[in-house]
Amino acid sequence: MTRSNPCSDPLRVDLPRLKSLLDRPELARILQAVRVGLERGGAERVSIADPTAQERRALDELLGRRPSSGKRLGLPLRQLEDTLRRAGLAQDLRAAMEGLGGPLRDLSEERADRQQAWRQVFDSQSVEARRLGAAAWLLALEAEGVLKRLADQDPARAETLLRQALSVLHCLPEQGKTLSTLAAGCLGDAHGLDAGQPVATLVRRALAADDQTRSTDELWAAAGVLVGGGISSTVLALNLPAAGDGATAAIIRTAAGSGEPLYLTLRQLLRAPPVWTPGANPISICENPAVVAEAANALGLNCAPLICTRGQPSAAVTTLLNQLAGAGARLRYHGDFDWPGIRIANGIINRHGAVPWRMSAADYREAADSGKPLIDDLVAAAWDPELSRAMQARGQVIEEERVIQALLTDLDSRANGDSPHDRKASCR
Repeated sequence: MTRSNPCSDPLRVDLPRLKSLLDRPELARILQAVRVGLERGGAERVSIADPTAQERRALDELLGRRPSSGKRLGLPLRQLEDTLRRAGLAQDLRAAMEGLGGPLRDLSEERADRQQAWRQVFDSQSVEARRLGAAAWLLALEAEGVLKRLADQDPARAETLLRQALSVLHCLPEQGKTLSTLAAGCLGDAHGLDAGQPVATLVRRALAADDQTRSTDELWAAAGVLVGGGISSTVLALNLPAAGDGATAAIIRTAAGSGEPLYLTLRQLLRAPPVWTPGANPISICENPAVVAEAANALGLNCAPLICTRGQPSAAVTTLLNQLAGAGARLRYHGDFDWPGIRIANGIINRHGAVPWRMSAADYREAADSGKPLIDDLVAAAWDPELSRAMQARGQVIEEERVIQALLTDLDSRANGDSPHDRKASCR
C-alpha cells in the first residue's frame, strides 16, 4: 500500500514535520529573510549579515552543503525549495512560508495600491488648488513628501489635511481677523492653526511661496491675520503722513500734530489702515528707538516721517513698510554698522525697495571710533560690497547713536523741502 503524500495538494504542507525542521531560533533570521524576499517578489537569493556559528551550521546542515564562511550567510531560494519538496514537507517554498507564518503579503501590489491612493489625494484637490493660485504649492507638497509626513503616511488623513488647508487659503486675505477666529471658522477648532499643527504648517508653506525668509507672524500679517490678537507686535513711528476717517488715521494725525512719537499695533494697521499720503521726499527708517527720541526732542513737528524697526523688524514693521511702499512711498534705511545691522538692512532693502541712507563704506570710515569690537560672522552688504570689507578691516561697531547728528540733519524738514504745513495739507 502506497503512503499518500501530504503535500500532493499545493495548498497543504506537512506542518508538524516542517515546524520540527525549520522552527528553530538558529534559523529564525534566515527564514525571515526568505519571507521578505518572497513578499518583495523576484528574489533568487537572500542572506543575513554577521551570522553566528549556530546559524551558519544550522543552514549548512539543512541544505546538506559544505560548511560556509564569510561575513554574510547566503541562501539560494530554489535550493531550499528543492530540499523541502524532496522531503515531502511542502509543494513549494511559498506554501511552506505561509504554513509557518501565515499568508505572504504582495508588497509590489501594496506599493501600487499606495501610489494610487496618494495619486488620488493630490488629484482630488488639484482643481481647487489651481483656482486659488496654489498649484505650485500642491506640486511641492507631493514632490517633497511634506503632506505624507504630516499625515503619518495615511492617505485618508492627508486628504483631510489638504482639504482643510485649502479651505483656509480660500478665506484669505482677511482684514485684521485673529488667527484663532480664522481657525474656528475654517476648521471648527480655534487652535487648529496654532504653530506646529499640520494644517498650519501646510498653510504657512503656501503663504511663504514667494519669500521663505519671513517669520510666521509676518506671513500671517501679510494675509491680514493677527497672531495673538496683533497687540504685542508694534512699530514705533514719528510724523507719518496719514489721511482717512478711521481710528488709526486719527491717532497718527493727533501724534503728528504735536511732533510726538507713537507705537502702532499690528491690529491697528490691519483692521483700520489709514490712507497713506507720502510726499516726494523719502520716509526714513532707523534701527534704534534712541534716534526717534532724539529726532522728536530736536525737531518735533519739523522732523520728516520716521519709522523705527527696533532691531529685527516685527510683523507690524513689515506690514507698515509694505503699506507705505504700496502707496508709492520712497523709503530709505539706516542702521547700526555691525553684522546684525547689515543683515537687517539687506532684508529691508530687498523686501521693501528701500535705499541705503548714510550706509556706505565712506560713511562708516568717517564715523569716530567706538572702541567696540565687531563680533559674529561677516555679512556682505548687498548694496555696497566695499562696506563689509571696510568693517572687517577696522573691526569696530559704529552704532546709530554715534552718527545721530548727521541723521538729524537729513531729517530736518525745514532744510529738505518738506514742511509740517505741507504734510498737514496732504493729510486732510
